[in-house]
Amino acid sequence: MDIRIERTNADQIKAVYSIMALAGEHMHRVLQLSHWHPFPGTERFIPRFEGHDIYGVYADDLLVGTFNVSTNPEPYYTDDMSAYWMDVKADATYFSGFALLPSHQQMGIGTQCMAFVDKTVREQINHRYVRFDAVANHSKLIHFYTRLGYEQRGELAVRNAAVMCFEKDLQKS
Repeated sequence: MDIRIERTNADQIKAVYSIMALAGEHMHRVLQLSHWHPFPGTERFIPRFEGHDIYGVYADDLLVGTFNVSTNPEPYYTDDMSAYWMDVKADATYFSGFALLPSHQQMGIGTQCMAFVDKTVREQINHRYVRFDAVANHSKLIHFYTRLGYEQRGELAVRNAAVMCFEKDLQKS
């Protein structure tokens, strides 16, 4: 399978939205995780990612996933994140909105996406840290990120779920 990752354009935003909504529905029905359910409508979803670089993940030219990166932290991160980040004032890139179609999970695509993020942040954005969060009670996802060298920094309460904050120091990896 040929995997390609590239920035999306405005014409692809509804396809990206659909992938995230399908992933959210899958997590709700199969894994009993409700942090992306019900998924917000496009009127709330699209403005949330303004100012973010949104990427499409293609397997043999089929859009199967998405994620975004931004130099802006998530709006729900508190004013003082010093309990979560090693150097809260350091330049960091924030990763979010990661979704793969259920049919394309457990195939190594997520690992390729995270390697792409690390390389892009290190070589193009030139930031020291990659930061993000994942729903804390999704043990397979927590293990996935930990296995890739992202360090767990602590749980943060966000709306109806607890999230685990993750950080990777790219100068150490």
